[in-house]
Amino acid sequence: MLIIATVTLLVLFIFVSSSYSNPELIQIERKFNYEMKSNRNYTPGDFVKYVHPEPSNQSYCNFNYKFPTDLAFGSQDVDFGPELGKGSPYRIIYNVIMAKMAEDVPDVTYATHITADFMFYLPELIRYWDGLISVTAFVPDLDVALVLEQLNQYCYCLPGMSRVSVHFVYHIKTTPSRKDVYFTRPNNCEIADSSKIKTYRHADDSVMYPINVCRNAARTASLTERVMVSDIQLMPSEGLASKFLTMLDTYKLLDCTKRAYVLPIFEVESTEEIPRTKRQLLELIREKKSVYFHKLVCNHCQKFPGIESWMRSNVPEDIVKPLITARREVPYHRWEPIYIGTKSEPYYNEMLSWEGLQDKMLQMLEMCLLEYEFVILDGAFLVHWPGMKKKKDKEDEQWRTPFIKSNSKEYQKILKNLLKKYSPKPQCKAQ
Repeated sequence: MLIIATVTLLVLFIFVSSSYSNPELIQIERKFNYEMKSNRNYTPGDFVKYVHPEPSNQSYCNFNYKFPTDLAFGSQDVDFGPELGKGSPYRIIYNVIMAKMAEDVPDVTYATHITADFMFYLPELIRYWDGLISVTAFVPDLDVALVLEQLNQYCYCLPGMSRVSVHFVYHIKTTPSRKDVYFTRPNNCEIADSSKIKTYRHADDSVMYPINVCRNAARTASLTERVMVSDIQLMPSEGLASKFLTMLDTYKLLDCTKRAYVLPIFEVESTEEIPRTKRQLLELIREKKSVYFHKLVCNHCQKFPGIESWMRSNVPEDIVKPLITARREVPYHRWEPIYIGTKSEPYYNEMLSWEGLQDKMLQMLEMCLLEYEFVILDGAFLVHWPGMKKKKDKEDEQWRTPFIKSNSKEYQKILKNLLKKYSPKPQCKAQ
């Protein structure tokens, strides 16, 4: 029992701490990760019950709108989509939970989006990311209670929730219901498998996921100027936020209004744990247990400039540095990088849905027309939650067909306006 208690305390320290400076603790964490991943029933968030078995007596979160015993918001608390403004059919409630600023937290925000059935990835993101987090949840109708219930548990079970801000997005036709919005201190810290939740969108498949409204809202609400807009299933390499800021200082990289820092993205087999360092990642690639993201289903989507040099280079594990600077031009005109930028980049186009695909493409085109530089980072990367996609799902493609047609129409309208707004640049292709 003493040994178990000692290991539990050490693991707790690892996950609560924002520092990864102790090699012995790193080794224990990796062993813990391996043991967890060897369990075939492992689901995101499972680590919480080991790290923090009992809920805290007090919440780690800053609540607003009388949450968790209510969700009391009025018209004065509701905002519009950042890009479309009053013309948007979507509404935003900012800072349902608001992060607490702290001196030891790096000033870089991971901005992301979520639905009720993906909530269990949030504890994992808190575990892997050492900076602030700004997350927008899509909460049509009764989904708001599903999201709030899970958030309430995390707020009592994860000290890292103090770094998290949460915002809500909904369509004006599916305003969040306040039914069943009343929560108290949870009984335990065993995170449920949220993928089994039936959301409002399961009942009404015409409800589209406004992914770009959510992205824009999360970025807009960031408490830091430097922000990375990413997807909730993409886990960052070890100490990425703090190492990134050290890099800026080390290389004396001056602020540039048209520069973004790209994180290469990879995926690994479902049987593997998420690699924390480049050395671990390259070992998985050599063993053919990892590839760059979507290589097997869309080989151009995340094949970044300088990929061969990136694979060959040796970087100390505590270093992030610039590799090369590139532009998002032919032959990389279909590239959709995830990058650390600022809150000043062009908005994501809010008329495009997740279901209709190509939702980031026009923002990338606009950044090309604006002549942005993209600095590929070495020693830093993102890894999709384990499980490699090896072939396209024909059934998935079929149900998307009407949404793809809708996106395509909006795409052409937005494209026409972009080409009028900027000087033509043949190297910045739209398709």
